[in-house]
Order: sequence, then structure tokens, then C-alpha cells
Amino acid sequence: MNNDLGIYIHIPFCLKKCYYCDFVSYSNKEEMIEKYIFALCKEILQNADILSERKVETIYIGGGTPSYIDAKYIKQILDTLYMLVDKQYLKEVTIECNPNSITKEKLEIYKESGINRISIGLQSIYDDILKTIGRVHTFSDFTSALELVNQSGIDNISVDLIYPLPNLDFNRFKDTVDYVIGLKDKNVKHISIYNLEVHENTKLDFLLKEGYASLVDEDEEYEMYKYLVSTLQEKGFLRYEISNYALEGYLSKHNLRYWEQKEYLGFGVNASSFLNSSRYKNIPSIEQYIDNIANNLPTKTDVEDMDLLSLMKEYIILSLRKIDGLNLMSFKTRYKKDIFDLFKEEIDDLIKNGLLILENNSLKLTTRGLEVANVVWETFV
Repeated sequence: MNNDLGIYIHIPFCLKKCYYCDFVSYSNKEEMIEKYIFALCKEILQNADILSERKVETIYIGGGTPSYIDAKYIKQILDTLYMLVDKQYLKEVTIECNPNSITKEKLEIYKESGINRISIGLQSIYDDILKTIGRVHTFSDFTSALELVNQSGIDNISVDLIYPLPNLDFNRFKDTVDYVIGLKDKNVKHISIYNLEVHENTKLDFLLKEGYASLVDEDEEYEMYKYLVSTLQEKGFLRYEISNYALEGYLSKHNLRYWEQKEYLGFGVNASSFLNSSRYKNIPSIEQYIDNIANNLPTKTDVEDMDLLSLMKEYIILSLRKIDGLNLMSFKTRYKKDIFDLFKEEIDDLIKNGLLILENNSLKLTTRGLEVANVVWETFV
């Protein structure tokens, strides 16, 4: 077992929930922030034995909108962690921010607290699109926030985009991609471009079903996909995972943990963990989470103790998300088994159908495989 570990911190508070959001997040619960942070820090302390014996390499603070709450709470969480972990092993500390809630004062506290990477949710450069999907910021908010981050001295910035979106046609998408690529001189080193998932019972689901909003057809969406893949690569943004692109040396170290099936601990409501071949989540109710922590009751739910076959299948799926694919020797070293002894028929079929390729002792998704990756995953579920 490797001795390294990643930490995920979930901050579930938002000014307003985006119309497409299916994450556990809350607006209008500001009165619970202080109690929640206290509970979260107590949960960290309850795991002192694990944290003190492991080399914590990455911390990722996500949400919700972590930048929405007072920065003193972010400092409180990190100070609690730093009491237990050896900071010399820390390689990356990321916080997610929304453009409208970034301030000079918050950034100063973030930097003093060891945060060295900022992930900003832009989603679109067009205000009408932002409004249609329920975002609370404008494009002007983003440009102002980016300037503030640059002034703060935190020089590793990631930007998030989503497509397709209502009112987003190919030309507007092209403008958005071109604009973000042009931010290299503003320390944007990483770009995440996620394909929109419309979840049931979200406001966006309602708007689309009732005809109040619409998306481009599949052909135009495919043109968008082709443009972003070719253009980002041409401009030096390496595609290293299905939805993620980075300049050389700026791959997200924390997210790579997920795709390399490395261990991590999640703290906070609904936060996921993977430890000792077991996957589990914290309970999704913020009230119950705070109450259970206060009374030293368990917060784990959805516990899955994975057997060897499940771990191997998951490792294949996660590894194939990476553009470098699955190294055959790494699989054999990890599991003491040859992948072809176990899954030869499945792999041969995927290669025959043009979805996988064997190259440099690694299995990788082909160009077509990347486009229909879900078909590949289903083979190993």
C-alpha cells in the first residue's frame, strides 16, 4: 500500500443553486455555516490517526461554492488539517471559486493558508447564457476576479466551462474556447470542459422539457467537440483526461488521484472517500451530519467493500479516462495478474471495434473510443 493520501473538503453553501446542479449544495442556509465548519473540523480530528501516519499530497476544497463563505472558515479547516499532517509532502492545495465571490482579502487569506491553486467556474463568456443556467456572476465578474487572483500571487489557475448550453451555438462556443486559451498570460494553466449532463428534477431539466430553453443538435455539438479538442492541443493545452486539458507540468494532481485509483479521504456532507479498498460517502443531510458529528455518531453511508475483481474493473475504467491509458505493467504490478488472462475477450472486441488500441504497452481509447467512452465503461461494469 502506498502511504500517500489526498483530502477532499466539501463546502455545500451557495448564494444560489445553478439550474443544472445536481450536487449536494444549499442556498439560504447561512445560519448553519459556523456549526457546519465546526463539525467538519471535528470530523478531521476524529481521523487524526489516519492523517498523522499518511503523507498527504493534495487537498481539494470543492462545493457548493467554497469562496462564498468567509475566508476565516477556510483558514480554520486548513489550520486543523495542518495540525495533523506533515506539510512538507503537500504538493497542491486547490479551492474552487465563483467569480462574484472572489475578493482581495479572501485571496490573501487563501495564500497565507497554503492554497496554491484556484479553480474558477466561468462556464460561459456570454451573460445571457449565464443567466439562463442560473449562474449568479457575469462575464465582467470573471475578468475582475481573474485580475485579483493574478495580483494575489497564486499563479496556478484552472477555468471550468460547460457545453452545450442554452443559447450556445458553434460560433459562440468557438469564441469562448478561443478566449480561455488566450488567458495563458493570465496564469490560466488548466482548462476543464465538461459535457452538460441534464439531471432529472433540476431547473434546467424543467426548462428543456417545457420548451423554455433548447440545446443545439448532436451534429453541432460534435462540431464543438472537434473544435475544442483540436484547438486546445494546437495551443499547447495537453488533453490528459477526457474532460481536462493542461499546460505541461500543470495537470491537476488531486484529480489524477481519482483516475489512478489512489486513496483519498473526504470530509463534510456527502463527501466521498476511498480507503483500504472501501468506497463510502458521508450522509447527504447537512442537519443530520452536524448532529451525528456532535454526538460522535457515524456519518458514513453507501459503504462498498470492494473485492479484487471490482477493484480491477474499476482500475481499468478509471485508467482509460486518461489519454495515456492503462499501462499493462502497472496493472500487473498492482494486481499480480495479467490483464489478458482476465479480460482478453472484452479487450479484443473493443480493439476490433476500433474503440481501444494497444500502444507502447498501454491500452488507450482511440479517437472514436473517446467519443463513446460510456460504451467502453459498460464492458467492464
